[in-house]
Parts: sequence; structure tokens; C-alpha cells
Amino acid sequence: MGTSISFHKQEKLCHKATIDAIFKKKGDSVFKPPILLAYYKTELLTPFKCQVVISVGKRKFKKSVDRHRIKRQISESYRLQKERIYEAIVDDSQYAIGLLYLSDKHVGSDIIDKSLQLAVDELIKKIK
Repeated sequence: MGTSISFHKQEKLCHKATIDAIFKKKGDSVFKPPILLAYYKTELLTPFKCQVVISVGKRKFKKSVDRHRIKRQISESYRLQKERIYEAIVDDSQYAIGLLYLSDKHVGSDIIDKSLQLAVDELIKKIK
């Protein structure tokens, strides 16, 4: 399951302990400005191979409208890239992925797409 191009609710990471594990250096990370992709191999309570949390800093973007716009851009870009990640995971392993936006300026969707594509390329190299 999980080869669909849509982004299901079960693919969103909500478990606080797993989110903490990603960012407390238990996992590994890939930084392609302005995106930081942190990942952690773990057991997830979902039939999907990956669960994702997307974060945009409140200190850098005070207005929630701005944060949510960037989250939607990242989410759309991930939705288009996730099939490549799923194909790279050959066994029954599962990954928790954190996508952080670390710039303090708005960038276009094309830059986010390119950055996430490079990060996913590096993630696939590290998984294999």
C-alpha cells in the first residue's frame, strides 16, 4: 500500500515520541536549502512505508497564513516525490520523516520542488 499519488491522513506523523526521536539526533538528516529533511527508521502504526511531519518556524513567520502556505507548498512537493521514496524502500522497513523549512524568506514553489527533489535523491542514496 502507499503507491498512490495522494497524501493520506495516515501518512501524516502525529506521534510526539516519534517526532522527538527524529529531531533528537537518533535519525539522520539531509540539508538542501531551504529544506532540512530529517529521517529515522522505526516501526510505525500505519500500513504506509513513511510518515511525514512538516514544520515551519513561528519565529521566522509570525503570520499563520504564511506558515500554512509554505506547509502546503512543501506538502504538494512531497506528494509528487514520495513514490520515489517508496520504490527505494525494498524491505518492510518504515521511516518517519521530518521536513523543516529553515529560510526566513518566502521562496517559490519551483525552488521548494528542486530543493526537496535533491534532498530525496540523497535520502534514497542513504537508504540503499
